[in-house]
Amino acid sequence: MAVKVVLTSEKDRYESIYKALNLLTKEITAQIKTIDKKDHLKNYILIKPNCVVENKPLAATHPEAIRAVLDFLAPIWQGPVFLAEGAGVGSTMTAFQNYGYLKLKIDFPELQFLDLNYAYAIFVDIFDNQLRPLTIKIANKITECPFRISIGPPKTHDAVIVTCSIKNLAVGSILKEDKPKIHQGFEAINRSIAALYEYTFPHLAIIDGWEGMEGDGPSEGEKVETHFCLASMEAIAADTIATEIIGFNPENIGYLNYLGAPKIKDKIEFVGQNPFDFRYHFKPHKNFLKQLSWQKQTIKNNHG
Repeated sequence: MAVKVVLTSEKDRYESIYKALNLLTKEITAQIKTIDKKDHLKNYILIKPNCVVENKPLAATHPEAIRAVLDFLAPIWQGPVFLAEGAGVGSTMTAFQNYGYLKLKIDFPELQFLDLNYAYAIFVDIFDNQLRPLTIKIANKITECPFRISIGPPKTHDAVIVTCSIKNLAVGSILKEDKPKIHQGFEAINRSIAALYEYTFPHLAIIDGWEGMEGDGPSEGEKVETHFCLASMEAIAADTIATEIIGFNPENIGYLNYLGAPKIKDKIEFVGQNPFDFRYHFKPHKNFLKQLSWQKQTIKNNHG
């Protein structure tokens, strides 16, 4: 069965995202129809921006990207919409203020804001530095949501090489007190993100590639003008193609490898722009070669 991936590039960020979503109208509407409006605990859509720190606009989802999603949803969904994040450094609500998210309430009065760092939680297992189970708390508002939307820029990363839609939701779902526990070495963090995918996978992945971050991401890198939007109802496919567009091999991204990225490429059906027209070579993080050690560690662990 083909996996649909939409790639657009219009006059600006907003138009690029809005057009990409229009090309997925059928699929998005079908997912919305699965929401049980009688279940008041699960009758909502959750949009997860990327705000790893509170004062670095380049590292965060742009407010116009969120506006495009809200404008698209307005005619087809009249229920609650949460804008939810758990900032890794600083205050989530300060980040929402600094990045202009709170102003969206003027045009979308039903929009609600949620700090995932202090949400009700469920307990799940990730991996410690010996690849043993390590229990952490993640936000139940993420795990119970019938329609999770991840939206953010493509960035290089200091531990997993590249971050797009999957890591955005996986790590953002972890309560603040447990966020440091995800950092247990390069193999463990990749395996942990793959494990969290079961609970946090995006139903809709939107890579806002109007700008990206290269070098010392996810917060201290430099801007790259890229001018594309990539969207899919299959997050693994979206992140795989976004990774290739910015110049990395998805097989070198541990969590994508564990989630089966090498096998999904042949199933992808592209809609919109040709992905080969968008090829960049993002400068990797300075410890890129160290991050690749997850491969050697995996081989060693698999063969004793």
